[in-house]
Parts: sequence; C-alpha cells; structure tokens
Amino acid sequence: MSKRALLCLCLFALTAQAQTIAKVGSVAPEGTPWAEWLDGVKARLEKDTGNKLKLKVFLGGKLGGEKEMVEETRNGNLHLFGGSTGAVATYVPELNVLELPFIFTSDAEADFVLDKLRDRFGKLLEAKGFVMVMWAENGWHGYGVKGKCIEKVEDMKGLKMRSQESYVHIETYKAFGASPVEMAVPEVLGALQTGTVDGYSNTPLFSFATSWYNGITNFAYTKHIYQPALMVISKKWFDQQPEDLKKALMVRSDERAGIEGVRALSEPLLENFKAAGKNVCRLTPEATKGFSARVKPVWDAFAKKAPGNKAILDAVLAAKKEFAAKK
Repeated sequence: MSKRALLCLCLFALTAQAQTIAKVGSVAPEGTPWAEWLDGVKARLEKDTGNKLKLKVFLGGKLGGEKEMVEETRNGNLHLFGGSTGAVATYVPELNVLELPFIFTSDAEADFVLDKLRDRFGKLLEAKGFVMVMWAENGWHGYGVKGKCIEKVEDMKGLKMRSQESYVHIETYKAFGASPVEMAVPEVLGALQTGTVDGYSNTPLFSFATSWYNGITNFAYTKHIYQPALMVISKKWFDQQPEDLKKALMVRSDERAGIEGVRALSEPLLENFKAAGKNVCRLTPEATKGFSARVKPVWDAFAKKAPGNKAILDAVLAAKKEFAAKK
C-alpha cells in the first residue's frame, strides 16, 4: 500500500472514530411539517458540529409507538425523541397538566405558559432520565366522528372513541359522556372502518398524516385540548458526549419554526376536510361553556394522581393569571 493510500485510510479511520451517530425517533410521517422540522434540526446540528454529529431520523413510528420510543430514549438505546408530551408523561406525570381539557384558551396563552415554565419542566424531565431541548407542537384537538358532527357536549354521549394511551384523555372522554377505547396509532384507521370505534380526538394535521380522516364523516374543531410536543435527549447518552456536542445539542433556534409550521396548516387542513367530503363544524361560545363546565373532575383527578401534580397545576394557573394581567 502506498504512503498516500495509507494516509487516506488513517484519516478516514480518524474521521469515523470522531463522528457520533445519533438516532432520532418520531411517529410523524414523511411529508409533514414535523418531518421537515426534524430534517432542519438534523441539517443544522450536522453543520454546527462540522459533521462530528450525524443524525439518523426514523419517521412514521419505524422504531415503535411513542411509548416504546420514550422508554428506549430513557434507556439510552434511542438518543433523541420528538413527540407528544402525553407520551413522555408516562415517566414524567406532571406533563399531563399540559393536556388537561380547556387548560389553554389561545396560542398566545399556551406560548407564554410553556416559556414561563420551561426550566421547571426541564428539571422534572432531567430527574427521570431526559434532557429537554425544545418545545414543539401537535396543535389543537378536534373530534373526528362517523355520524353527526359534535356541536355540543351532549352529542358525545354513548360514542365509542379511540383514546390516546393517557389517563387524562381517558378521563376527559368519560367527563364528556363518551366511552374511551385505548388504542395505539397504527390500529385506529382500521378500527374506524370496521366500527370498533366511532371516532377519535386529534389535530387536523394528525388526521391527514395518518389518513384517519378516511374513516370519518365529520370533524368538529372543538379545540378542547391544546397538545404541545417536545424534543428530548436521552440523559444517559447525553452525559457521555463531549462538551462541544452537548452545547450544539442544546441549541433551540429551530423551536419557533417547528411550532409555526404546524400552526400555519391548521386552517388550510380544515378546508381539506371539506374538499374530501367531510363536514366541518365548530363550537359556539355557549357550547364551549357546556364542555368547560364538565372538566373539573378531570383536573381534580390529575391533581390527586401524583405527588407533584397539584404543584404544577397551580404553577400553570398562576402563569395563566400572569398572562391575563399582561393583556
């Protein structure tokens, strides 16, 4: 072997040794704002680290459902996870406060509270094996159903509704008079088509990304839950990284782009429901009051479920009060 070839081989070996491969998992399908956002995060991190860090992004639940990926992230087998706060709440139950029904009333209020309590949630996450990078967004939930559109809380009575694997979502259905059926994401479309469930709660974006809209006739944009999301790093893996990579991983310059990308699609997607032959309805202020009047048992159940829950609920309510005072 020539000296030049040997030198190239040595340089290649040194580069390979210096490069860290990080696996990123999400249930977000290809072609969604989430996929574009994660691609942007990947490109920025690789550039900022001079390709010392290489991200391999696995979309569409290729590494399992959200609960499975959260567990793998905590164990250090998956390095970064982007997904719902409800999924991470399996280990950090205080996060469920963010998905309580009608806890938020506007984008601006949610943004203020999440930013205000960022460090507090970060400490809770770190104590359970996660390093918080940034907030993201799934958006405002509505009800996709077969049959008539949900225009008042009484319309929920007797419906069999797919529920996210979260006790807050289950208790919310019960409070509104529906029967929750816990079900993982990949099973939902088939269950809608066979009548195993009558509908689901999720965002317009997720409805189209998963093709769930094909199994419904109506979408009620009730905005009963605002569902933030987040990107977290496995603390077990993060703690083993050199300081320069840690610093790059903690940059959150992509945060607003991810959130705004989802928000920009909400109204156009409601029009897409109509184009697909689905009826779209919204709650009147009076109907919203009817739903809101039933949420106290859900909030109370959350407050009693775990030791730190009441404290975090009080903190959220205090931040909401501070936001209202600024208006």
